[in-house]
Amino acid sequence: MTPRRPLVRRRDLAGLLAASGTAALAAGCGRSRVPTSDEVPRDPLATVDEARWDGRTLADVRALPVTGTAADLEAWADLGPDDGAVAPVRHALTDFLAGAYLSPDALQGLDDAAARAQITAATPSYWQDVLRQAWDGGERHLYAFTLAEGFATIGRPALAMDWFRGQRDGTALLLLGGTLAWSVLDTDTHAVGVIAYRLGVVADLRPDGLASTATIRVTIHGLDGCGLREQGGLVVPALGDDAEHRAAQQATMDTVIAAPRIRREDLLDPASAALSGDDATNVICG
Repeated sequence: MTPRRPLVRRRDLAGLLAASGTAALAAGCGRSRVPTSDEVPRDPLATVDEARWDGRTLADVRALPVTGTAADLEAWADLGPDDGAVAPVRHALTDFLAGAYLSPDALQGLDDAAARAQITAATPSYWQDVLRQAWDGGERHLYAFTLAEGFATIGRPALAMDWFRGQRDGTALLLLGGTLAWSVLDTDTHAVGVIAYRLGVVADLRPDGLASTATIRVTIHGLDGCGLREQGGLVVPALGDDAEHRAAQQATMDTVIAAPRIRREDLLDPASAALSGDDATNVICG
């Protein structure tokens, strides 16, 4: 196989923000016209299984309980069982999610510098330097869901998230994992599909409940990699009417939308397949 230049590279960014995404995205570039059809669903996420998905808003994520008994975790002795003890770090992490993935309209039409400034403003202080490195390295799409011109979101995002308590080497951990998904539309052809972000966050907590550092792993699904490259990091969904684009969307629905949860064990395992990307869910570009 001819070596490909990865569009999303797995990194250990100074040990703080580990970004892993879909490697080597897409041969078979180009967007084909898709005839409008009465049989095309207008919102693929309109009827997702509510048992697997928690809600549609940031408030829904913040309202979720933190799973795991503090009494069983020695490192949580000072923090105790009250979820309120980690409210500030939960707000910091969800503010970042809001800026990066849940507000595409706010980023639409901004130039690169303005978009970068807006994401930076929502980024916790311990991620500022590594975010800058990731953005400079051509990976803005991992931290700024911004659709390219000619595409739009439909409705609200679907969110399937879990908060967990954990510990490692005597340090209390707060973990957040799951899937953020948007229904998307090609405004020219009216083709519809989904873009999904899987993410896993592990935050090291200080005795006062604030985070001293954190890691995040991100994968993207439903993406046209050639379009992403041509658009300089703006997200181009795989919505063409060819077998490769259809297969990427079907794989995203079957493997990500149908199973959006990320287990505690996967969040703690740096090699977990759940957060290592899946080429089948994207159109890959050589």
